[in-house]
Amino acid sequence: DILVADVMTAAARLDAFEFKSVQAARVGNVVARLVEAGRQHALVTQPDAAGQSLVRGIFSLSQIARQLGLPLQLPEAASSFAEIEAALVAH
Repeated sequence: DILVADVMTAAARLDAFEFKSVQAARVGNVVARLVEAGRQHALVTQPDAAGQSLVRGIFSLSQIARQLGLPLQLPEAASSFAEIEAALVAH
Protein backbone atom coordinates (compact mmCIF):
# COMPACT_ATOMS: atom_id res chain seq x y z
CA ASP A 1 0.00 0.00 0.00
CA ILE A 2 1.18 3.49 -0.83
CA LEU A 3 0.79 6.08 1.90
CA VAL A 4 0.26 9.80 1.44
CA ALA A 5 3.67 10.37 3.03
CA ASP A 6 5.21 8.34 0.18
CA VAL A 7 4.00 10.76 -2.50
CA MET A 8 4.12 14.12 -0.69
CA THR A 9 6.95 16.59 -1.05
CA ALA A 10 8.42 17.36 2.37
CA ALA A 11 7.82 20.93 3.56
CA ALA A 12 11.57 21.56 3.68
CA ARG A 13 11.81 20.74 -0.04
CA LEU A 14 8.93 22.98 -1.20
CA ASP A 15 9.72 25.91 -3.41
CA ALA A 16 8.13 29.11 -2.16
CA PHE A 17 8.08 32.74 -3.19
CA GLU A 18 7.61 35.43 -0.58
CA PHE A 19 4.56 37.47 -1.56
CA LYS A 20 6.50 40.71 -1.04
CA SER A 21 9.11 39.61 -3.59
CA VAL A 22 6.60 38.66 -6.32
CA GLN A 23 3.86 41.23 -5.72
CA ALA A 24 5.12 43.45 -8.56
CA ALA A 25 6.90 40.72 -10.56
CA ARG A 26 6.12 39.96 -14.18
CA VAL A 27 4.69 36.57 -15.12
CA GLY A 28 7.80 35.84 -17.20
CA ASN A 29 9.95 36.16 -14.08
CA VAL A 30 7.81 33.62 -12.23
CA VAL A 31 7.86 31.24 -15.20
CA ALA A 32 11.64 31.56 -15.45
CA ARG A 33 12.08 30.71 -11.75
CA LEU A 34 9.76 27.71 -12.02
CA VAL A 35 11.61 26.44 -15.09
CA GLU A 36 15.03 27.00 -13.46
CA ALA A 37 13.91 25.00 -10.43
CA GLY A 38 12.38 22.29 -12.64
CA ARG A 39 9.10 22.76 -10.78
CA GLN A 40 5.52 22.76 -12.00
CA HIS A 41 4.30 24.51 -8.82
CA ALA A 42 5.54 26.91 -6.14
CA LEU A 43 3.85 28.27 -3.05
CA VAL A 44 3.49 31.97 -2.30
CA THR A 45 3.94 32.71 1.39
CA GLN A 46 3.50 35.72 3.63
CA PRO A 47 4.38 36.12 7.31
CA ASP A 48 1.53 36.65 9.75
CA ALA A 49 1.62 39.05 12.72
CA ALA A 50 3.55 36.48 14.77
CA GLY A 51 6.12 35.95 12.02
CA GLN A 52 4.81 32.51 11.03
CA SER A 53 4.86 31.80 7.31
CA LEU A 54 1.35 31.41 5.88
CA VAL A 55 0.47 30.13 2.42
CA ARG A 56 -1.03 33.01 0.44
CA GLY A 57 -1.32 31.18 -2.87
CA ILE A 58 0.33 28.90 -5.39
CA PHE A 59 1.84 29.33 -8.84
CA SER A 60 1.17 26.57 -11.36
CA LEU A 61 3.08 26.47 -14.63
CA SER A 62 0.21 24.66 -16.35
CA GLN A 63 -2.34 27.21 -15.06
CA ILE A 64 -0.18 30.10 -16.27
CA ALA A 65 0.12 28.39 -19.67
CA ARG A 66 -3.66 27.95 -19.90
CA GLN A 67 -4.33 31.57 -18.95
CA LEU A 68 -1.79 32.85 -21.48
CA GLY A 69 -2.81 30.35 -24.14
CA LEU A 70 0.80 29.17 -24.43
CA PRO A 71 2.29 25.67 -24.45
CA LEU A 72 4.64 26.20 -21.48
CA GLN A 73 6.46 23.08 -20.34
CA LEU A 74 9.32 22.18 -18.08
CA PRO A 75 12.78 21.90 -19.70
CA GLU A 76 12.56 18.13 -20.13
CA ALA A 77 9.77 18.61 -22.68
CA ALA A 78 10.82 21.98 -24.13
CA SER A 79 13.61 22.26 -26.67
CA SER A 80 15.19 25.20 -24.87
CA PHE A 81 14.55 27.93 -22.34
CA ALA A 82 14.91 30.39 -25.23
CA GLU A 83 11.77 28.91 -26.81
CA ILE A 84 9.78 29.43 -23.60
CA GLU A 85 11.09 32.97 -23.27
CA ALA A 86 10.27 33.70 -26.93
CA ALA A 87 6.73 32.41 -26.44
CA LEU A 88 6.24 34.74 -23.47
CA VAL A 89 7.66 37.75 -25.30
CA ALA A 90 5.53 37.08 -28.37
CA HIS A 91 2.33 37.29 -26.32
